[in-house]
Amino acid sequence: MRRLLAVVLLVLGSVAAAPAADLEPVAVSLVVSTVRPEPGASFSVGVLLRMQRGWHVYWQNPGDAGLPTSVRWIVPEGFSVGPLRWPVPRRFEQPGGVVGYGYDDTVLLSAAVTAPAMLAKDTPIPLRAEVGWLACEALCIRGKKTLAVTLGEGDVKADPGLFADWAGRLPVDAGASGPATLTARGGVPSDGSPGDVTVTLDWKQAPRGVEWFPPDDAALDVKAATSETEGARTRLTFRAQRVPGQALTGSVLEGVVAWTDGSGARHGLRIPIDLNGKET
Repeated sequence: MRRLLAVVLLVLGSVAAAPAADLEPVAVSLVVSTVRPEPGASFSVGVLLRMQRGWHVYWQNPGDAGLPTSVRWIVPEGFSVGPLRWPVPRRFEQPGGVVGYGYDDTVLLSAAVTAPAMLAKDTPIPLRAEVGWLACEALCIRGKKTLAVTLGEGDVKADPGLFADWAGRLPVDAGASGPATLTARGGVPSDGSPGDVTVTLDWKQAPRGVEWFPPDDAALDVKAATSETEGARTRLTFRAQRVPGQALTGSVLEGVVAWTDGSGARHGLRIPIDLNGKET
């Protein structure tokens, strides 16, 4: 309810700034990595969002206010779609001290699609994406669009290079082969009482510009998320409690830590949090 109120205030407080009906701040298109999938093989599909200068859309956790960008895939029977892949987000300071997490300029939200093992060579493959977003600048405008393409028909073009480029902007895992090792302690009790979670990251090389994008779930009230970095160690904390009458989407939620390396490149690290208190 607190986030919903913040969204309402954010939108209502800016509606008078300009006539929203004539604005289309976001252009969306459907892209694919191949026009002819092999039987049993995986390929990539994506929605490319291009924002006008000064506008942004939101990450899966929109922050204090906003609405997550949504993509619903519709594929033929026998095909399966993996989870949406979210690039590392950015932090936006919004009116009234409201903090949002999301993307400006351009973002590719993609997923892996697996074709059935029995797939005739010349079978047309219709794909559809139902996309929704909230775009904000001095005002906020909700948008939605249905995109469709049929692989194997017409002048459909593949762009594997686009997916390869955006793969480098996805968060990676911690661990022995990653940029840092991760230790998480604490959990969120199932009885609705608040719980504290602490995550410690020990980096192989000291990072710069560390930003903490905590996990989000409609059934979880996350408060007091903090990030402190000293040298090659980062300590992330938050307090949360489960919302009565609502079911969590899963017992493990994923946050993201963004940082800048010595060359100025920005990266992201996935931070899985087991709400049942299992140490990771």
